[in-house]
Amino acid sequence: MIVAQYAGLSSAAFGAIGTTILFFSSYALQPLEGGIFGSDDLTEYNNRIRAKNLNRLRRQKIGFAFLCVSFIVQAIACFL
Repeated sequence: MIVAQYAGLSSAAFGAIGTTILFFSSYALQPLEGGIFGSDDLTEYNNRIRAKNLNRLRRQKIGFAFLCVSFIVQAIACFL
């Protein structure tokens, strides 16, 4: 029974961490400016936005992975 309790606690911890990460890296990506044509400054600005969007997507994937681990651990705890 103690193993199931530890699994439940670790599942809750993974779930809380994953939810927090997803909350702070929301699903809305920042849009690019200027359409197709633009100056060098605009291109540099869009490159910075692309880098920020990639970091945001990476954090979203990490948060979702924590949530998936939480569900897997909880499923294992149900069968212990």
